[in-house]
Amino acid sequence: MRRATPLLVTLLTFLWFSWLGLARWNVGRSGAYDLGVFAQSAQSWASGNLPFSAIRGLPLLGEHFSPVTVLWGAAWWLWPDPRALIVVQAVPLAITAGVVFSFARRHLDARTATVVAVLYAASYGVVNVARLDVHEVAFATPFLALSCAALVERRLGAACWWALPLLLVKEDQGPTIVAVAFLVFCFARGRRRLLGVATALAAALGTVGAFAVIWWRNPQHEIPLFAIRFANEAAAAPPFAWGTDGWPRLELVLLLLVTGGLVWVRSSIALVALPTLAWRLLSPYDSYWSPRFHYDGVLMPVVFIALVDALRRWRRPFLVPVVAVLSLAASTVTYLTANYVANPFSADTWRPSAATRDLLAVSAALPADAVVAADNGAGPYFVARQTVKVFSNVGAEQAEWVVVDLRIDGASATRAAKEALVDRLSRDPSVEVLRRGAVVALRMPCAGTVWLPEPAGNPPLPAPVWETGCVSG
Repeated sequence: MRRATPLLVTLLTFLWFSWLGLARWNVGRSGAYDLGVFAQSAQSWASGNLPFSAIRGLPLLGEHFSPVTVLWGAAWWLWPDPRALIVVQAVPLAITAGVVFSFARRHLDARTATVVAVLYAASYGVVNVARLDVHEVAFATPFLALSCAALVERRLGAACWWALPLLLVKEDQGPTIVAVAFLVFCFARGRRRLLGVATALAAALGTVGAFAVIWWRNPQHEIPLFAIRFANEAAAAPPFAWGTDGWPRLELVLLLLVTGGLVWVRSSIALVALPTLAWRLLSPYDSYWSPRFHYDGVLMPVVFIALVDALRRWRRPFLVPVVAVLSLAASTVTYLTANYVANPFSADTWRPSAATRDLLAVSAALPADAVVAADNGAGPYFVARQTVKVFSNVGAEQAEWVVVDLRIDGASATRAAKEALVDRLSRDPSVEVLRRGAVVALRMPCAGTVWLPEPAGNPPLPAPVWETGCVSG
């Protein structure tokens, strides 16, 4: 353990985070949301255009202000494959692990620093980012770790400079930068406090600028962040209604507390986590309360830098083992209830499985640049060659081909409904059928409206091409 170095920790965790993402791809469990969306974004960047996603049906800068995704565009230019995004995402996550270890090593003994780095790499928030395809929040993690570490060491200028790039990651990071600025103001003396004021003003101006770009690029000239997070139509429960819907919010808070062994909140650095935690708890959108998505990724660097700060101030021999047990327990509970966690003992997580090979074979058999409506589980395996939209029961799309993966049972494209549709259309002589294992591609009589007819859907929708009497000319 004494031989561990930041470079070694970064390398090992890079391999770990890469495997987590590639394992999901290899078993055929990646999704159009979000790997397909960001792969289409990368295609746009690599072509010299602003990011656009046919899956989302809009310019992505009109949904979130995340110019940092240009890095995925550079990766796509080198390797036009969705897996390039997975590997690139592992880089900032691994750099953050190296930063956490390096900071811990400066303030704690080598053994404890190694334990903290392992706990970070195994923490449910970071693992969720890596195992659930790709998300732009990964790029925020090293900046948060570096800024928080600088705060602890009273390198106040560095804390501000490391925080400001968060404005390029996502429009919701402005309040987090303000939290950093507030701590700089509290720690500084005299005119140095102006540094905190200037940083807060820069965060406010940057956030307003980000919202302006989103409004400008959005086809409806609206800001989706407000519409999704706080609109009445998204409401599942009023804020802090601790009745039937109160437990998910409480679960999120408890898991965060336990992940840092409870003691991390003794550090003033814990305040940096409050803005992200606040908007999630206040939102009526229940997905934001869940610890089983990627939203906790930006909180983990704060938790573990604060943990090191607490451990260096409160040195107790029994504390590190207790923290380790609590942190690993929190992550284990989350993994056991997650919808998919890679199995290192399965060969299918180390190389493309039969399911993945079938998906890629069907993509190779379809015409390049064909417009394909694919269900969420099939979509990302087609984006490199075809123009992909999502085939579901909640929206109609214009497409030439419909592609479904009969292994996958999703909320907006259930397996039973897909099987019934394939059975029905396979008997239609005007529909061309291409099948590889559980993957079925159906060529429509002509390009037109397609959607999955299912009682659980969202009618009324326009009549799909197989019901309009459309025949190819």
